[in-house]
Amino acid sequence: MNKETTPGKLLIYGATGYTGTMICHEAARRGIDFEIAGRNAEKLSILAAQLQVPFHAFEVNDITGWQQSLDGKTALLNIAGPFSETAEMAMEACLIFKVHYLDITAEVDIYRLAQSKDEAAKAAGIMILSGAGLFASYDPLVLHTAKRLKNPISLRAAFKYIGGFTPGSVASSANIISAGLLIRINGEIQKLSEASPATFDFGNGPEMCFPTPLGGIVLSYKSTGIPNIEEYFQMALPAETSEAETLKLQQGQIVAHAEQNKSKIVAEVTDADGTRVKSMIEMPDGYMPTVTSSLEIVSRALRGLFKLGFQSPASAYGEELLNDLIDVKLIDL
Repeated sequence: MNKETTPGKLLIYGATGYTGTMICHEAARRGIDFEIAGRNAEKLSILAAQLQVPFHAFEVNDITGWQQSLDGKTALLNIAGPFSETAEMAMEACLIFKVHYLDITAEVDIYRLAQSKDEAAKAAGIMILSGAGLFASYDPLVLHTAKRLKNPISLRAAFKYIGGFTPGSVASSANIISAGLLIRINGEIQKLSEASPATFDFGNGPEMCFPTPLGGIVLSYKSTGIPNIEEYFQMALPAETSEAETLKLQQGQIVAHAEQNKSKIVAEVTDADGTRVKSMIEMPDGYMPTVTSSLEIVSRALRGLFKLGFQSPASAYGEELLNDLIDVKLIDL
């Protein structure tokens, strides 16, 4: 792990969307040194005035725009979804200008893209960490659960998400679906033509979840090496409006949500000898975990805490990352 003493400077690209606005207000509340960027100059100027930070307006394929905006920066946090339209150009810019790349995507294909940049990132002396948002708690959970066994060989994970989707997330979800039913078998990613639902107990008895590639087949394979991975998903309706959640952060508040409104992730890991262990995390509903998790990881990178090349949240920061995520509760079952 590399370590510097003086915190660096952050560029947030995609700053004016719903999640981007939340992240920017929370970054300001935390005292992070940052500038904002995106494609809509009018929206950027309004947000920049509110936050009293510089802004940069340019299209994602504008290399001059990247050069000017990344000058003097330590890290880029890409929030502009769908990431199939932004991630590759943003990663390439970070490789050219030697700036750490982080994003909040849940798109499996972007994780695989980040993985393909591993050697280039090492050569550039930077870290590429995709999935620093909502799933930043999922990967350390898997690592924690795997460490409870001597020789973990299979993972079944399920995510019960409570909350709605932003327009950007809806577009990203289409890319997740189009990637197909992906699992990892004996270390290799395979695409299934069909797969059956499975039940998981999140604390109130068995609940049906549906096969969905959440990213563990790339990220948690990176952090644990578990060769067999299956993932499932269930979504419930949001408990609050997006406007209410945004207002909380603009007022400098991070409010713990009611217990019944928690999103939950269960990880079931099986050892070579057949022993099975389960662990679960509870976190706030909606997009607040994306905001707090991404900035927790970014803060580490800005302080010089990073590993070169392609990394997952847990491969870079271990299961201990869970201890610093706001209102995330770990339960060993």
